[in-house]
Amino acid sequence: MALGTVPKFSIVVPCHASRAWLRPCLDSVLSQSFTDFEVLGVDDADADGSGRILDEYAAADPRVRVLHLEENVGLGPARNAGLKECRGEYVLFLDADDLYLPGSLEAIARRIDDTGQPDIVLFDYERIFWDGRLVGNQRHDAFAREGAGVFTAAERPIFLTFLEVVWNKACRRDFLSRHGFAFTAGFYEDAPWTYSTMLTAERIATLDRVVVHYRQHRTGGNIHATSGRRQWDIFDQYDRVHAFIQSDPELAGWRRFAFDRSLDHILAVLAKPERIAPEDRADFFHAAHAFAKRWKPDDYTIDRSRRGFRRWQLIYDDYATYSTLKVTGKVLQFPSPRNSVGKLLHRAKLDPNLAVYAACRCTRYACNPRAIYEKAAELAPQVRGVWVIDPEHLADIPEGVEYVVAGSPAYQKLLGRATYFVNNANWSRDVGKRPGQVQLQTQHGTPLKKQTTGPDLDLVDRWDFNLSSNRYSSEIWERTFPSYFEELEYGYPRNDRLLTATLADVRAIRAALGFDDSQLVLLDAREGSHYDLGQLTDAAVLDVNAGPRVDDLMLAADVLITDYSALTFDYANLDRPIVLLVEGSPGETYFDITEFPPGLVAQSADELRAAFRSAAFAAPEAAKHRQLFRERFCEYDDGRAAERVVRRVFLGEDDVPAITPLAHRSPAPSAYWSNLRA
Repeated sequence: MALGTVPKFSIVVPCHASRAWLRPCLDSVLSQSFTDFEVLGVDDADADGSGRILDEYAAADPRVRVLHLEENVGLGPARNAGLKECRGEYVLFLDADDLYLPGSLEAIARRIDDTGQPDIVLFDYERIFWDGRLVGNQRHDAFAREGAGVFTAAERPIFLTFLEVVWNKACRRDFLSRHGFAFTAGFYEDAPWTYSTMLTAERIATLDRVVVHYRQHRTGGNIHATSGRRQWDIFDQYDRVHAFIQSDPELAGWRRFAFDRSLDHILAVLAKPERIAPEDRADFFHAAHAFAKRWKPDDYTIDRSRRGFRRWQLIYDDYATYSTLKVTGKVLQFPSPRNSVGKLLHRAKLDPNLAVYAACRCTRYACNPRAIYEKAAELAPQVRGVWVIDPEHLADIPEGVEYVVAGSPAYQKLLGRATYFVNNANWSRDVGKRPGQVQLQTQHGTPLKKQTTGPDLDLVDRWDFNLSSNRYSSEIWERTFPSYFEELEYGYPRNDRLLTATLADVRAIRAALGFDDSQLVLLDAREGSHYDLGQLTDAAVLDVNAGPRVDDLMLAADVLITDYSALTFDYANLDRPIVLLVEGSPGETYFDITEFPPGLVAQSADELRAAFRSAAFAAPEAAKHRQLFRERFCEYDDGRAAERVVRRVFLGEDDVPAITPLAHRSPAPSAYWSNLRA
């Protein structure tokens, strides 16, 4: 967008602790059919990488501008910072975890034109839950019933009974500027903005269309799951609402309406244990009474209804009645016999130096858990490690590694005594979790194909730590597994050998496989092999599913041939040629890997054959793609991931070794390429 031009819309997106959802949010805006807009992304001093994501989008799309705030100011002031920079005719606010539905901006623009540029256009929304459920606005019928034409709030008060939010409105910018509207700091900042703008507007219109998907989190990603004294901000915000109304005699008729609405909102907050802890409930209730005493209209009468009775309790500070009804209204629950038996089985005292390991659903001694187990033996030898293995896969456990058979009495005893649980998949449901036990989810690859939690989301709640090898993965884990775990952005321990192995180590592995330095070795990691690579090239071919450890195969290979395998992200750490051979659709993926490839892309056997005949697979152009791929996906893999995990999880150290920058790493050398250069 050229400097000085006036777009139809300015969309302000404040960002703080929102990296998991920011990309889908921005994509929902930038993919709109209506394109005459600018996006003001406000980085509210976010340490989780949202500012970097905003910068990526700004570099790719001139409609995106970024403001980086020097300190965290909170949602309201961050919106103010964006508002000051807006150039559009209308201003919209979108939270960084919410979405615009396709065609929304075009519909809003059309409605603005059809209603003669009103001060405010109000539109509909749906709540979108972490499990994919959609729940509509309870008052959505009002759009069809009372939303025709233009009006004032006094003429259609139903629209002031909606949720007090800012993101369901488009406001004319000169209307906002003329009246000097601004957001306040603190929680519930939308309430003063909503009342002041809606009661001031002379011309309001509505759009009977769902525009926003309003994200509902399981964790502390928003106000609904944040407890503590910040919830007391609601009194300050509604103080501002009532002060605004009392400052204008023409608004006197709104005093009773606003008073009832504010009490109802306060009571709704009070009823939520995730916001007001039981031990704080009385304090909050008495503060609510003081608020009601400040603003109760002189001629106020109690509404003889259930809702009115709850308001009466606040007005007269009757916490005894409120708390009694609160307790008696609960449904008593008794433990099931099964749970009781489980508690008896888990009465054994926890061993602070006992760790349980499993990988690939208890079928292998492998992957990240193996690397952590071996590093723990070196750095924390006092922590005894025991593996859980399925009875059909006992041969996979090397001699000297202690194990128990899944489901055996020894296994049951181990579960009741171990402190640490390390796995690259979820533990089965028979593995309960006692207070003091710690679960580390290591994952088993960088995700490309879309993942779902399904019925296992409750098992995710048991995770204390989740391991990540790059910020891309962190965003997906936090989005796909909404829970309370700590993200360990340490790299993947299983990839440490790819950074620490020497040329002698590589040669020894190749010799064991029957290869010398003169042979070009390909690693075939395709998920669907339609033909033999050996017939297309003069190279030797290793099958990723055959032979020894996968990291040994990667170290031995000089080139990777892959399609949509997660191994691609691991092999990229070696900085050796990669050929992406894609012949079909991978299904749903998080991004199109052919648009951001790790090297050369071939779409047929002929193209692959030509790439090897011309050596294009190892040409500078392919290396350039590989470097960009490594910068994004090999971010934390520097050879010390296992050490960081052991120090943080087993030894309780917070000051773990820093990540070595990509430019300063020395991946294990290729025997073939080293020999060729020599």
